[in-house]
Amino acid sequence: MDSKYGILFVRLFGELTKKTRKKFNKEVFDLLINIGVKNVVFNLENVYKMDDSGYKNLIKCYNISSKNNGNSMICLNKNKFNYDLKSLNIVKDELSACHLINS
Repeated sequence: MDSKYGILFVRLFGELTKKTRKKFNKEVFDLLINIGVKNVVFNLENVYKMDDSGYKNLIKCYNISSKNNGNSMICLNKNKFNYDLKSLNIVKDELSACHLINS
């Protein structure tokens, strides 16, 4: 994770699954709730596996960011997962996310 210009960048690697859910919740979910981070960018480029649990965690974080009056973006060049991500803000890279958030 990295924070710049009021945006939390979460660069995920490997799996976003039930097996990794606790670590994700501890490190990311808690920041959004306890600190009230408004803008968050999830970079999924290096995630090779995501299950229902991982997808639900992304949706929860997206909703919390919205409740904090912020923006949440997902960085993904192509949808390599079998989930409907259309309702989320999908961008091709972190720079595009910054432009959208700051515009």
